[in-house]
Amino acid sequence: MTDQLPDERPQRRREYSGPASTLGLAALVIAVVGFALWWFEFRDDPSAGTANSAGGLGVIALPDALNPTGQPPAAREGRAAPNFRLAALEGGPRSLDEFRGSWVLLNFWASWCGPCRAETPDLQEFHSRTLDRGIAVIGVNQQEDAATARQFTAQFGVTYPILLDTSGAVSQAYRTGVGGLPMTVLVDPQGVIQRIYLGRITWDQLSELEAQLP
Repeated sequence: MTDQLPDERPQRRREYSGPASTLGLAALVIAVVGFALWWFEFRDDPSAGTANSAGGLGVIALPDALNPTGQPPAAREGRAAPNFRLAALEGGPRSLDEFRGSWVLLNFWASWCGPCRAETPDLQEFHSRTLDRGIAVIGVNQQEDAATARQFTAQFGVTYPILLDTSGAVSQAYRTGVGGLPMTVLVDPQGVIQRIYLGRITWDQLSELEAQLP
């Protein structure tokens, strides 16, 4: 009987297989991460239709007749603002397309957000100064209940409309997760986003905006 020789290279399957294998694995990881970022942050689907709406609230389709860009709505300057319908703190639900024909300043906020609290008096002052000029300031509260939002508005004397994004779908469509809260979006009378302000909007920025608007 022939004795079976022991394997002299028991670890051969773990041996380094060269730079091509390592680079290939790295490229695969980069591709997967890149696709995930695109899927969650940069695709247009969440901003364009009814996939995120529940019970008629949330992101809703924008009629083609109300989209002058010829491109799907997206939270980017030069694109049609994603349309939505949300419950209001006072009164019935409101949709963004109801304000077509007016300049709209959408402010995404939450009561726990320090910069949101700091900018609210300036937004209220801007609202009071431009009330008769066809400029609508709209606060979109991110995922808080009506009682919390009402306490906040009472504390700061807010009189502009407050809408409740309880599911977070509208905030997601406007990509607040990228820059965080607060975020303010300027939409022109044709429904196209003209400017996105990340972080606290300052009184100087609001004054400049007031001077530029008709």
